[in-house]
Parts: sequence; structure tokens; C-alpha cells
Amino acid sequence: MSVDVLTLYLLNFVVAFVMAGIYFFSWSHHRDVPGVRGWAIALALGALGSLELSLRTTSSPLPMVIMANSLVVAAYATLWMSVRRFNTGELALNRAVIPTVLFFIIFSSALAGGTDVNVRVALCSFAIAILSLLAGWEVLRARISEPLISRIPTALALLITALAMVVRIVFSLLEDPPQEPTTPFYDPTQGITLLVNTICVVAMTLGFLMMTHERLRHHYESLARTDELTALPNRRFLLDEGKRLRDPACVLMIDLDHFSEVNRTFGHAGGDQALIAFANLARSQLRPGDLVARYGGEEFCALLRDVDEPEAQRIAERLRSSIADLSIDVDGRPLRITASIGLARLDGDLETAMRNADAALYSAKALGRNQVQSAGDVSETDAS
Repeated sequence: MSVDVLTLYLLNFVVAFVMAGIYFFSWSHHRDVPGVRGWAIALALGALGSLELSLRTTSSPLPMVIMANSLVVAAYATLWMSVRRFNTGELALNRAVIPTVLFFIIFSSALAGGTDVNVRVALCSFAIAILSLLAGWEVLRARISEPLISRIPTALALLITALAMVVRIVFSLLEDPPQEPTTPFYDPTQGITLLVNTICVVAMTLGFLMMTHERLRHHYESLARTDELTALPNRRFLLDEGKRLRDPACVLMIDLDHFSEVNRTFGHAGGDQALIAFANLARSQLRPGDLVARYGGEEFCALLRDVDEPEAQRIAERLRSSIADLSIDVDGRPLRITASIGLARLDGDLETAMRNADAALYSAKALGRNQVQSAGDVSETDAS
């Protein structure tokens, strides 16, 4: 079985050219996603390299042959750089430039020195294999910090590309070089590995596009459940998460005292600094399994998991004390805040617990603010 290599080069040109257009379109709408433009450039370089390879003749000048192969290698080097930029945001041009320049020098020297065609095929295949493996490793490396499902098929396509190129290297080095002049489209694997490579280019390109869209979807989902100012979960997320809360658990309703006075004295920018400082403090004071969210304005709510009321009281008191000790620098002026906290035990119904904690909060404010009040204490006072 053999595949027409010229047809494959033309097919690669069309596929890479169309995909580059899609990626440039995607980048124009999502410029905040790093790496998309780089991938588009990689596809454009691959398209140009494939076009030049398809236009070769037996009398083509050496610079054209060198440039065509270097463009293909540059495409894979840019792809590697783009995946790393997608993961880290770092624009490391040396990852694209250095491999391309090294290949250009080595391949030019081999061609000028009269190296046989099998060795030149092996050189190109080796460069593509190494760069595909590096790109695949970059795709998988960030899977722990950003577990996108689409990373797996994308990395698999890059791995298969590398394996196909290894097979091509083996055939190139084991097969005797042709004794007669060959066509410009000679391939020791009769085009089979090039066909696999073409399929993998489509797969990896679609895979990266899926990674981009998956990241954007996660980003918008995060925005929908996160308060923009404090980066805490918002009320919607709190209520959704609270439905899964089980006994024993407690609810804290927290209100920053005299916050309108803070805004009048320090301006809304100072008020925002106070909210951010409280959010950071609450995250550090509460346990890893607890959830604190911005409920609205200067009011916050915390869900304490696996805790009885006395322990919740100690946690709330520790938080209140830490807030009272907090000093916030606002343009050289110290800003101090306090908080009133209402506490209620969860008895199966989150809404009831939140209403009870809210009633306890208002009781704490009525008693002078900067204190913790339990719903049980409020009930006992009302009963007496």
C-alpha cells in the first residue's frame, strides 16, 4: 500500500491553511487566551512549508528545499511554544527560534554536503518527532493544575505524530538509499507515515481548539459563581453548595460594622480595600473545608462543615477577634473595622438556619456590635 505524497502535501496545505484561518478568527474573539495566535501562526507556517514542498521539482534550487523543510519544522517549534504559552502565559520566542535555526544549519550542511535523501528524511522526521513530544509533554504537564478533559486527545495526537516520525526514521535509516534519481516526493514509508501525520495534525488542532473553549467555559462558569471584588464565592454559589451541606454543620452570618461610615471617611475605594482585606482574612482563619461567600454588600456568610455549635462559636470568636485586630493602610491612613456575627446550627434546612443566623446577627448588632451571638442564645432570651 502506498499513498501519493504530492497529494498529501497539497492536503496538508489545505488543512493547515483552513485551520489557521479558524484559529486567527478564534484569536480575534478571545485575545485573552494566550497561545491561540501562536497556534494559528504555526498552522500558517506549516501551510507555507507544505505548499513549497508540493511545488518542488527535480531542478528546484537548494534554498527552496531548505526553506520548505525549515518552515515545517518552524511550525512544530511554534506549536511547542504556543502550548507552553497557553499553560503559563509566558512568551518564550527562543523555544520556536532556536530549534528552527539549529535545524536550518544542520539540514543545510547535510544538503550541501551531498548527504543521501534517506538521511535528510530522517533529519526532518527527527526534528518533528522531538518537537511533537515536547508539545505533548507541555499539554499533559499542566493537567494537574488545569484538568481539561481535551488535553488527553490533544496529547495523544502529538504522541502518535512522534511515533509516526520515529517509524519514518527507522525506515529511512534501514532502507538502502535509492540508486537512481528520485522524484521530489520520495518517501521511504511510501507516504503512510505522512498520512498518519496529516490525520494527527487535524486531531491535535481540533484538540487545542477544544482546550481553548473548555478553558473559556470554565472561566465563565467561575465568573458566574464568584464575586468579582473579593474573589469569594457569591450568593448563588453559596446557596447551591449549601444544599449539599449535612449535619453536623453551622452557619455564620457576618456583617462589617458601620460600613457606611467607612465609605464616607475613606471613600468607596477604601471600602473596597476593607472588603478585600476581610475576604483574605476570612479565608485564612476558616478551615479548608469551610465555605465563606459574599452574601451582599458588606454582609458575608460562612458554612462550617462537620462542627458542633460550641466549636463553631470558637471559630466565629477567633474570626471576630482577628478582624478587630486588623489594620488596613488606605493611602497612608490606618483603617480599622469590626464585625458582628450571628451563628445558627444547621438542622436539616439551610434557609431556616440562615434566617436564625441572621436574627442572631441583628441581636449582636443591637447589643453593641463587634461580637458573636448564637441563635440559641437569642431564642432563650426571647423565651424569658
